[in-house]
Amino acid sequence: MKNPSTPPVDDPLASALYARGSTYEERDFISELNRKRDWDGLLGFALALMRRDPGGSDGGVLAGYAWLRLGEYPKTVASLSQVVRQNPEDVAAWNLLGEAQRRAGQPGQAVRTLERASIVGRTSYVTYFFLGEAYRDAQRLDQAIPAYRESVRLEPEFARGWFELGAVCVRTGDREEVRVALENLQKLDKALADELKKQNEAKANKPTR
Repeated sequence: MKNPSTPPVDDPLASALYARGSTYEERDFISELNRKRDWDGLLGFALALMRRDPGGSDGGVLAGYAWLRLGEYPKTVASLSQVVRQNPEDVAAWNLLGEAQRRAGQPGQAVRTLERASIVGRTSYVTYFFLGEAYRDAQRLDQAIPAYRESVRLEPEFARGWFELGAVCVRTGDREEVRVALENLQKLDKALADELKKQNEAKANKPTR
């Protein structure tokens, strides 16, 4: 039976919450706050944890996650930058930091952060997904494709990864890659499969100049 505190595959941000907290009770509490989308409650818990254990990663990562959910990107970046300085092996902190930078409109900085994360966390499907997003926003589509591809190789049931891979390949005209993405999405998420089909058909029907 799957641990209820384990984040779902299709919520890559929430992967940063996995195993945070020093007891099972704390982990379940964090999971419940996340399920309720109680970002202020999670932030309060995180700040208390930071006061209790200022040298640990958990409080800073949880605070960064809560601020990211609240759209407070400068606070997210500040919190997570401190975490990775103190604990450079915390790949989830690198992931959230890069995603915060991307959402703040800094895809170039996000790429640099997430390339560093890919060295720390070579087996993290989340790292490669966020790296694909950053490459895409930086208009580096030729690099976004292998990043997304590695993400779904590491986690084949990650529907959003297949969708974003397919969407970039629609833009680049890689029909075979789009076909494979659609084939996997049909099994994983029919709504995303339908959306990718629409994008593909719209591109095919767009007049060339």
